[in-house]
Formats: sequence, structure tokens, C-alpha cells
Amino acid sequence: MTIRKSRHLYYVCTIVASLAITSSSSMAQESNSDMTWLIQQIKKHPQVIAAKEALSGNLFQADSLDKALYNPQISSNFGKEGSDRTYTLGINQTIDFTNKRDSRRQQAVFARISARKNYELLMQNKMAQALNAMVTWESSLKRSELVSQQEKQLEDLLEIVKQRASSGDLGQLDAELTYLSLSQRFGVTARVQAQLRRAEANLKQMLPDWNNNSVAMPTKNWDHQIEQGYDDTLDDHPMVQMAKAKWEVALFNSEVAKKRKKADPTVGLQAGKIGRDDVLSLTFSMPLYVRNNFSLQYKSANQLAIAAESNYYAVKRKQQFSIKASQMALREYRNRYQKWQNLMQGRGENSESLLQKQWNVGDISTTEYLLTLQQRTQGLLAGIDLEQEYQSAVIQLLLDTAQLYSTQATTETSK
Repeated sequence: MTIRKSRHLYYVCTIVASLAITSSSSMAQESNSDMTWLIQQIKKHPQVIAAKEALSGNLFQADSLDKALYNPQISSNFGKEGSDRTYTLGINQTIDFTNKRDSRRQQAVFARISARKNYELLMQNKMAQALNAMVTWESSLKRSELVSQQEKQLEDLLEIVKQRASSGDLGQLDAELTYLSLSQRFGVTARVQAQLRRAEANLKQMLPDWNNNSVAMPTKNWDHQIEQGYDDTLDDHPMVQMAKAKWEVALFNSEVAKKRKKADPTVGLQAGKIGRDDVLSLTFSMPLYVRNNFSLQYKSANQLAIAAESNYYAVKRKQQFSIKASQMALREYRNRYQKWQNLMQGRGENSESLLQKQWNVGDISTTEYLLTLQQRTQGLLAGIDLEQEYQSAVIQLLLDTAQLYSTQATTETSK
């Protein structure tokens, strides 16, 4: 019994190959095109659309920090003193005496970085989810083909056993054992087929234009990343950059809160008439911080900045160890998968034909034949599981090192 080789999906082959080092310029051009296809598919997901709108909202919010704190005010007064009418018209302006606007401008810079990196992190996760969904579907398809073929094989075997039992070559017990094996196989096949349908539905909800195409992932092209060091590029990870940007925002927010402890004066100029006399006056006002000097707001902002700093180092440390764990996991899965390939090379087909011959000539009993068939199937299923886990480990490493998506390669997050 052989497993039908998976058809190669043109999209995904070049998509995942673009994440590795390639020497062919034509392959690189195809990779860029298909990477764009995958990104466009993911961008159609409602969660990504919501994140894109939230990004725009956060960028507008950051732009508002660039604006002046105070607008000028117009004042007017109309009255009457005796028989004389009076009127004045004035303009007032509160002065940003401590230059809080400059601190807010710096705060806006890092607020934009935080918003963009948050969107980039979501896209990284969505890319990983899509690739993992493809791997899951490919593995489910292989399991489905394997168990369906074994079910068909058991059905054919049952007919042979019936014929040989009727001729006296085999006993009724052999037929009963075959019945039991086939009945157990029905449940296994049903579960595997259900997993395949769920995997298909999951892919379709992620990629609207996906149409039941097989997936072949060139994981060998990614093996060079196992031994690569990422300590120098750790600060480039969007999660780390977002945490650092939030720390910077908190620092400038603390700076603004400190400046707000000092009152801002308001000056004004008024002109008008009192009766027949022209009036021109200069006004000045200053709030008195006697009941609330805003020191508690500053203390709160300062503590939040300290917390943001600690959170940045915590995120960086966690990501560093996540990368190391993913590298070690990938190394283990790769080694075991290669050993499985070397161990099972050619044995799948050879063991099937050998078992069939030995059972036909009576070297092994029906019980031994059915048991060995089951063990053979379990070994092949274990290989499919191992391949899936190996490919998922590769994707996890690419996710932990932020190589699945970058806003530097697209202008979608720029305003």
C-alpha cells in the first residue's frame, strides 16, 4: 500500500521558499508575487480588517499629539453705563510655558511605532496560522488516503478470507478477525475524514480563494536557520519593538505630567469703546494650583513608566528564550524526522508485498497478518505526524524570529 504523493501547490512552494536564501532571481520574483497573494488573502480576514482600521485610528490619535495644546479664545462684552453704550472685543491665548507640545510630539513618534508594530505582530501571527493550517490540511489529506486505502485493503481481504474459508483453506475464526479489524477501521477512517473536513473549513475561512490545493513545504531550505544566532536582531522583533515604544510613550507621558505641575499663563488683548472714549487693555491670568497641584498625576505617570520599562525587558527576555526553545525543538524534530525517513525508506511498499506473500503461502497466520498491517499503518501515521510537527516547528521558529511578515516590505501601514 502506497501513499499518493502530494501535489505541489505553486503558491505555497514559492511563498515559503521566499523566506529562505535563494540563488535564483526568477524564483525570487515568483516568491514576491506569491507572498503578495498570501498577504492579500489574509488581509481579507475580518480580524485583520478590524486591526487595519484600529491602526488607522491609532495613527490619527498619534497625529493629534502633534497639535497645539491651546486654541486662542475670542471674548466680547456689550453693556451700557448710564446713557453711554460700551463694548469690547478681545482675544486670549494660553501659553505653553513649559513646552509640553515638544514632549507630546516625541510621544507621538513612539505611539505610531507601537501602533504599526502591533499590526505587524498580528500579521505575523496570521501568516503563521495560515501556514500551519496548510500543514495540518496536507497531513490530514495524507492520513485520509492512508486509512482509506487500508480500509479498502481490509474489504478486499475479507472477500479473500471468505472464499478461502468456504474452501476449507482458512477457519471461520480468520473471517471473524477480519470482520473485527474492518469494523475498527471504520471508526478510524471516520475520525480522520472528519479531521480533514475541519482542516479544509479552517483553511477556507482563513484564505477565501483557497480551493483544495495540496501543499508541499520545502522545509529543507529553512534548516540553515537552526544554528543561526538571533541575539543581535532580537530588538527588531515587532513584539519587542512595540514594548519598547510603549515604554518611550510612558516616559514622555511622565514628562508631560511633570510639566503640567507648572501652571500656564493666559494673556489677552481687548479693544473697544466706553461711550465716546476708545479703550485698549492687556489682560493676564494664571491658575492657582492651591487645591490640586497635579503631583499625584505625575507620580502615577512616573510609576507607569517604570512598569513599562520592566515590561519591555520581560518581553525581550521571554522572546529570547522562546527563540532558543524553538531552535532546540526544531533541531529535535528535524533529526527524528530524518531518522524516520532513513528507517522507512522503501519499507512501506516492500513490507506490504512481503506480508501479502507470507500470508498467501501460510508462513504467518491471519492474526499475525492483521496485527502487522495495523503496526505498519501506525508507523506510517507516526511519520505523517512527525512531518507535520517538524514543519510546524519550522513555522514557529520563523514566527518567533519575525520572518513571516514585515511592514518594511510593504507600504500598507504608511499613511
